[in-house]
Amino acid sequence: MKHFIFGVVVGLGCAAPHVRAEPAASSAADVLLKVWPGVRDSSEQLIFAPDRGPATYSDQEELRVRTVVARVQVPWLGLRVLYLEEFLHDNPAAIRRQLLLKIEPDVQGGPRVHVFPYTFKDPDRWRQLNRSPRLLAQLKPADIAAPNGCDLVLRQEGDQFRGGTSGLDCEDDSAGEDLYVDYRMVIGTDVYWYRRRLLRESDDELVEEVMGYNWFEPNGARLFTCRVEWSVTGKPADLHLLARLDVHDQGGRARFTTPDGRKFELSLHSEDWPFAGDRDALILLLEDPVTSIPVASSWTALDARQIAIDLGWMSVRCGPLVPETDEVAS
Repeated sequence: MKHFIFGVVVGLGCAAPHVRAEPAASSAADVLLKVWPGVRDSSEQLIFAPDRGPATYSDQEELRVRTVVARVQVPWLGLRVLYLEEFLHDNPAAIRRQLLLKIEPDVQGGPRVHVFPYTFKDPDRWRQLNRSPRLLAQLKPADIAAPNGCDLVLRQEGDQFRGGTSGLDCEDDSAGEDLYVDYRMVIGTDVYWYRRRLLRESDDELVEEVMGYNWFEPNGARLFTCRVEWSVTGKPADLHLLARLDVHDQGGRARFTTPDGRKFELSLHSEDWPFAGDRDALILLLEDPVTSIPVASSWTALDARQIAIDLGWMSVRCGPLVPETDEVAS
């Protein structure tokens, strides 16, 4: 039985570089290689465990996690390789997670990417591998291991990537019983969200659930999922899903391109909005990403369950990612 190496993964923080979506000629794997690296700052929380039952964010103490993700040159492993090193914010000496991530285009083509994780057989020897050309030169195939079944398949939607594991092959024996991992994540220029669920192999019963999301300080930001629908005919009756984009309500942004080549940027605001300091409002903006000229906007009550923009030929509908029922919207 093998351990699931992503156990608790990373969260995207403000220190990560802002990377715009690549032109159509760039493969999704190349775009992800530029979007993912950075110094990540995230909040992590236990949502469900056998001894506590279902929980809400207010019921559990959050952990602050810092993760370094950097590109490294490992030619014998592939052209697109990242090094990941994770630790608690207040204890950088104790590494929790240490991986090499091989990024490859999906064999089926299109906007899908395969991420293959590798663990280190002697983790301490390879600390801060991204900072040492000497260590990189010493790294050999025998120094790493490739667990089966824990690779991720991510699909590019706008300037974000979403997906996770598939099937029951990513095993975990940390609890002393036969478990498998269901892992979902979103990576973007302005958002990082993940959910790890441990389930029993015998009956698919949920054993543990952990969620992570951007660390926003000092504001208590909420994360929203926005469904963008577009009509090739321009008629509302012909709308179909174009992308799902996650944005937080403290100025979170996401970009997408319609099939006819038009580029747009979404942004969501609440307490960060400078022109409505005396109002409790949630504001959604749709803009031209080059000129920042507004295309449309919408506002509603601060605690609303949904906010939308409807242009007829395109609609955007956003709702909180984690409703009060402990269910995940996306």
